[in-house]
Amino acid sequence: MNPLFSPALHQQRHQFVINFVKMKKPKMVADLGCNDCKLLKQLKFHREIELLVGVDINGDVIKKKMRGLAPLSANYLQPTCDQLCVELYQGSVTQRDARLRGFHLVTCIELIEHLTLTDLDHFTAVVFGYMTPLSVIISTPNSEYNALLPGLSGFRHRDHKFEWNRAEFRSWALKVCLKYSYKVEFTGVGEAPLGMQDSVGFCSQIGVFYRLEGCTGCNVLPFSDEEDVSPYTLLYSVKYPSLRDNNTLRRVLVSEVLYWAEQLKNRWMEEKSSDRNYNSTFSLTEERAEGFNPTHAAIEGWLAGRSVCIIDL
Repeated sequence: MNPLFSPALHQQRHQFVINFVKMKKPKMVADLGCNDCKLLKQLKFHREIELLVGVDINGDVIKKKMRGLAPLSANYLQPTCDQLCVELYQGSVTQRDARLRGFHLVTCIELIEHLTLTDLDHFTAVVFGYMTPLSVIISTPNSEYNALLPGLSGFRHRDHKFEWNRAEFRSWALKVCLKYSYKVEFTGVGEAPLGMQDSVGFCSQIGVFYRLEGCTGCNVLPFSDEEDVSPYTLLYSVKYPSLRDNNTLRRVLVSEVLYWAEQLKNRWMEEKSSDRNYNSTFSLTEERAEGFNPTHAAIEGWLAGRSVCIIDL
């Protein structure tokens, strides 16, 4: 299927999410059905995200790919003020987990068609009625496009439980909005050949849901602040180095102090070695300079307990 599209269809779906993140700048993002974490690996580079979570029922797939979400060497050598935590869970999207509540964005890319209609009802209640994110992006195959896919008979994947046409997807989405107080915008990726867009639509249809504020009568599942619902299994968790962390900031400051102390010492020594007329007083000072070799521990000890003002020149 992908050779029909350039970029490949899965890349277009991921780019749609990335463009949304660039525009809306959500701080908390969860990808349900994250599979091999390809989308998460792209989203981790977006500095506005502070919590990036992936959930998939297949823990083995996550375990094979999760190390690709680890910080790079550059993240340790040049930490920024941004703060990112990545968490990967094994779990079913039909079960509620308190750790997934209140996100700014939840993505479900080519996920719902793998659910039975009964599980789809549970998924809908969990995502829209319990997690209640500010926005949800759901993509699913558009069955009207299947006639244009060469060699295809039946569904696009053997695990698909259904594939909707545009009217069926729209009907389901509008019912979700009415029940849980959301609004939805319809779009898609994978354009049809010239002159056929109106008749068949996009290859992957997308619904972007936005939670309505101040609405009453929303069928939100009951919960309490003390509720501890955590059926998901945490498989991977990592915090990226950040200057917001005092330990990281101290290490960076120590490294900078040592670097510039060495630079000043070398510059001073070069200047004095080129001056043949300096007197014995300078010679004594030079001996002291040669013996100046502050250690990482000494500088860090000096910084401990002190307030530091950083001026960006």
